[in-house]
Amino acid sequence: MSGQEELREPQRETEIRREPAGRFVSVLSVTGPLENGSSEQLGTELAEPGLASTHVVVDLTEAVLYDSSLLLLLDRESRRLDGDGSRLVVVSGGNPTVRPFVGDPSLPGLEWFDSLDEAMVELLGDMARLGDWPPAHE
Repeated sequence: MSGQEELREPQRETEIRREPAGRFVSVLSVTGPLENGSSEQLGTELAEPGLASTHVVVDLTEAVLYDSSLLLLLDRESRRLDGDGSRLVVVSGGNPTVRPFVGDPSLPGLEWFDSLDEAMVELLGDMARLGDWPPAHE
């Protein structure tokens, strides 16, 4: 084995973890390189019936983007969910491969947050307004 081979990082695979964050919010955490069908994999996760009635956070903090195809999918899905009364938001997490796309006018359906905490506060605030929570004391 040459010294150059020893220095090479092991090839990471794309992983999408679905993490419930309460009754009405799901977090999809995406890690690794996004290429070769990764968009389809995320599209499948977003089409799950369990996500149709929830708010969704897509966390790209640990993703490696090579192009904007995944973001185009998220933009379409965000508009679809918005029409169903749900909401999709994206966390950039200061990721250098994601940062160039934050606020891009060609992706008008995407709402960006710097951290998962910020996104959750926003979505939980929506849920509180929708449900008049906490209830007023009588």
